[in-house]
Amino acid sequence: MPNKTKAEKNVTREMWKRQLWKLPWLLLIPIGFLFPILAEKYPKLINEKFSLGLYPKISDALGKATASLPGSVAELIVYILAALVVALVVLFLVHLLQRRARWVRIVSFVVNIGICVGVFLCLFYWIWGFNYQRPTLSEMMSLDVRERPVEQLESLCLSLTDEAVALRRQVPEDIAGVFTLKQTPRYYFEDITKAYTALGSDIRIFARKVYPAKQVYASEAMSYAGISGIFVPFTGEANVNMHQPPLLLLSAAAHENAHYLGIAREDEANFVSYLACLRSQEPCVRYSGVMLALIHATNQLKDIDADRYATVRNRYSEAMVRDLIAYNQYWEDHEGEIEETVDQINDAYLKHNRQEDGIKSYGMMVDLLLAYQDQ
Repeated sequence: MPNKTKAEKNVTREMWKRQLWKLPWLLLIPIGFLFPILAEKYPKLINEKFSLGLYPKISDALGKATASLPGSVAELIVYILAALVVALVVLFLVHLLQRRARWVRIVSFVVNIGICVGVFLCLFYWIWGFNYQRPTLSEMMSLDVRERPVEQLESLCLSLTDEAVALRRQVPEDIAGVFTLKQTPRYYFEDITKAYTALGSDIRIFARKVYPAKQVYASEAMSYAGISGIFVPFTGEANVNMHQPPLLLLSAAAHENAHYLGIAREDEANFVSYLACLRSQEPCVRYSGVMLALIHATNQLKDIDADRYATVRNRYSEAMVRDLIAYNQYWEDHEGEIEETVDQINDAYLKHNRQEDGIKSYGMMVDLLLAYQDQ
């Protein structure tokens, strides 16, 4: 018996030594948090060496590897990791209840989780996250983003409205008279990749191949979280919530494709989505892109001048109004605590990546639209 006790002590001592050797790996966590702070000081270097250098090679390899596989690889990985985490936690709790989990095992469990977090955080930046610190899209496209008179915003809204009215006549609708899609999602996602090819021909900074967005099977869960789509850098996939109304579904896919191209900031990805959708040969895609821009522009106009907004709103077709009512109702039905929690997490995430509101006058998305219109 004494020999056994001594052997157990020796094993425990060795396990503590292993934990000490693992502790330096926990430095990956603060290092990961420092990356965006340091990278923010060198936007041109980040753009040259990472966004235009390393990142395209990484994303091309990941895009090619996952594009040929059916379904979202990222979604599958999430399910596998979730099951693995649950199994490990249950096993740990069982050992704890049976008093088989010594302190060294508890510490080891916590340290291993910390190391995984640090590795994940650092990989995120070296695979995609440094794109947040590249120069702004207005700088890369030489767009004159500045404060502009409200009359110019009204003119933009009227122009987008007229375009949306014309496009709405060309797209299908369901029995309730609401915009719908007649083709499979894959058909439209393929068309969006062709639209990006056309965009790359016009604007060289977008001249890279993108791959069709992937459908997420747990899409309704995304709706309750208030998420229309998500780009997963670790698999190079644009993932789209297919449960949302068709109105902005296609522009959401184009938005996630913009992230694949290294456009990290949300408002900039919306603007690129609009530019890509405009170049589609499919009216449904163009309508979704124009409505995305119109919603952003008119929301700003409404806050600034309600009378001018009313003038624009009166030019909407009845079909557009039905689409907007259905769209707004859907998201109202899916509001709740889950969405609020996700919004708080996303807000913290964006602040950590040094994303300011980006407001020059009307919000960056609208400012980019105005500057682009004024070229």
